[in-house]
Amino acid sequence: MSFITKEMYFTIALLSYENGVVCGDLHSPVLKKSIQFHNLTELILIMDQIMKDLNIPEYDERNHHVIIKNQSLDVQLDYQDLKRDNFEKHLNHSLMYPKKSKDIFTVKVMYRQNNSWQGEMTWLRTNKTRFFRSALELVELIYSVIDKYHK
Repeated sequence: MSFITKEMYFTIALLSYENGVVCGDLHSPVLKKSIQFHNLTELILIMDQIMKDLNIPEYDERNHHVIIKNQSLDVQLDYQDLKRDNFEKHLNHSLMYPKKSKDIFTVKVMYRQNNSWQGEMTWLRTNKTRFFRSALELVELIYSVIDKYHK
């Protein structure tokens, strides 16, 4: 990938929620097509693998010497050939996700350090933005929406 951005952008569409299991689609301007996920653990692992593959946001390795590729992830990740002149087009396309779901989130991961993420998540239905300091906190934010509107 010849174009590097400092932040990673994702769009998450929750399509079903049954017995505590969330399924949906993940999209990003760096992906050629959406990726289905079958639970939130798989979602986080896919997002993590994308960020590792592209080193976006740049990972601070000074205090952490082991980077492990997730061997249990069975998903084909095909990446766009992003350049400075086409990134905005792909970003806008990923944000115009088909509205199959009322529960669509945009996520911007700004930092990855010490195996943790920091960023912001916006729930498009309410246009409310919340900040998270870890992948676990991101999962908790998603579950808080589910708990409030799907029970």
